[in-house]
Amino acid sequence: MMKALLFFLISSLWSFSQTKAPLGLPKTLEDLYIPGSKIEVIPRTNNESSLVIRILEIKPAANGFRYDFEIYALDPGTHRIAEFLRYATDRSPIKDLDATFEVTTTHPLDTLPKPSEPEPVEPEKLGGYKNLIIVLGIFWLLIFLAIIFYRKKQGTDLVVEKPLPTLHEKLQVLVSVASQGEINDQQQANLERLILGHWKEQIPEIDSLTPARALVELRSHPEASPLILKLEEWLHAPNTKLSREEFLPLLAPYVEK
Repeated sequence: MMKALLFFLISSLWSFSQTKAPLGLPKTLEDLYIPGSKIEVIPRTNNESSLVIRILEIKPAANGFRYDFEIYALDPGTHRIAEFLRYATDRSPIKDLDATFEVTTTHPLDTLPKPSEPEPVEPEKLGGYKNLIIVLGIFWLLIFLAIIFYRKKQGTDLVVEKPLPTLHEKLQVLVSVASQGEINDQQQANLERLILGHWKEQIPEIDSLTPARALVELRSHPEASPLILKLEEWLHAPNTKLSREEFLPLLAPYVEK
């Protein structure tokens, strides 16, 4: 009997206790004694209910039961838990439960000490970075100039000036074409110009003569006549089998000494 009375006094003290929790955060209530038959949570028929209660566990006790609840509130203030519960058998209200659930708008993190303001740190000087950029820019410019100089020098080395063909070489080409009977008017005029130009330097007397008259005079010249007479012969009767070695003696007077 004394044990039951003591348990009832402890339960009564618990029933008058007050529980606090932040708004919207769930809170677990354990071993809440409620005398009488089993209870149930009154179903929420609208969204205006201030508390949301869920029964986690029911444990038998003397003349009643002990309950573990999970509760969270939707409105700040102090709420009587009994207003959201009822007996399951006859759905009657619970009168012997004065426990309340106080809901605050203070979040647990709000009570933590605020971090101290960080001490100002002087930024590092950027002089080293600027100097590095300048050095890299100069280095890149030197490489660029070296590449240009190398390519220019390489191009200069590759360009080899070919010497101009001599009179003897020019005559070899034209005489070879003439011997085959394939010389055209332009080539023939160029051939005559080269021959006359050479002999005008050797025989100043023919410099004042017309080209036709100068060729007539050169027919009787001992060195000039062999080539001139052969050219006149090839114009009428080309020698397609004539080799380079066979007409080279005709060009001997035209070799520069």
